[in-house]
Amino acid sequence: MIPVITGPTATGKTDFVLNLAKEIDLEIINADAYQVYKYMDIGTAKPSLEERKQIKHHLIDILTPDKTYSAGDFFDNAEKLIEEILAKNKKPIIVGGTGLYVETLQKGLFKGPPRNEQIRNEFRNIIKDKGLQYLYEHLKKIDPEYALKISENDSVRIIRALEVYEILKIPFTEAHRIYHKYPKFQYKIYVFYRKRQNLYDRINKRVDTMIKFGWVDEVNNLKNMGYSKDLPSMKAIGYCEIYDYIEGKMDLDETIQKIKKRTRNFAKRQLTWFRHMQNVEWVDVENYDMKDLINKIISDYDCSI
Repeated sequence: MIPVITGPTATGKTDFVLNLAKEIDLEIINADAYQVYKYMDIGTAKPSLEERKQIKHHLIDILTPDKTYSAGDFFDNAEKLIEEILAKNKKPIIVGGTGLYVETLQKGLFKGPPRNEQIRNEFRNIIKDKGLQYLYEHLKKIDPEYALKISENDSVRIIRALEVYEILKIPFTEAHRIYHKYPKFQYKIYVFYRKRQNLYDRINKRVDTMIKFGWVDEVNNLKNMGYSKDLPSMKAIGYCEIYDYIEGKMDLDETIQKIKKRTRNFAKRQLTWFRHMQNVEWVDVENYDMKDLINKIISDYDCSI
């Protein structure tokens, strides 16, 4: 099995894996949705250049911020990299807190038709005219099985299901059965976590450290390079807030407090995501010292090969 180290932001995943790398010959595959972007280093808590020299990292700095990156891209890239790393007789390890990416590795990927913006815009216009409930009722008629699995307020999934139906003329549920790509590998998923208040304290301190080490300058450079705050890459927490600060819409203290709050709320959402995943092992990192935690992962890895 391939180990996956995941969990909420600021739990200490990167620090742990860098210490683990001193004991076994491994290469890291990044599973963070925003560390793939160049020029976004401080705000994404990207491993430093020095750390990346010590141990090989993959899927970091592979795109400029105006590009898009999806769970499907990650799935394909990660499987290819795992094969390459194993062929070198090294150990791959997945590290990152993007739950969707981790779950995609575990369950596989729907390889159906790509997005069709014309169709999506038609559905968005229907929502404006008749409401989301109208589309949900339509979905219930053509694919009641899938409609029961999702919320009637989940516009993203409703539109995608209807988009696929428009293209393939079959229900989304049936399309999943036909076009699903199953994973090549099995994974041992460790969800690192800490006591809530301790985690929140770490988040708050980390945001302060990011500001101290030049996060505002980083965002200002992105702005001067022409990268709009409306880009998907700028959904990374803190970037839009700092854009607003630079544009005079908030003072710095207000900006920092807003980033801290958003990050704490994000950590809650990450935990909720992982709680809904099956076959994961929860690891309270506060119950281990670094050496014991390293020995635990090494023992599990050796037993699974």
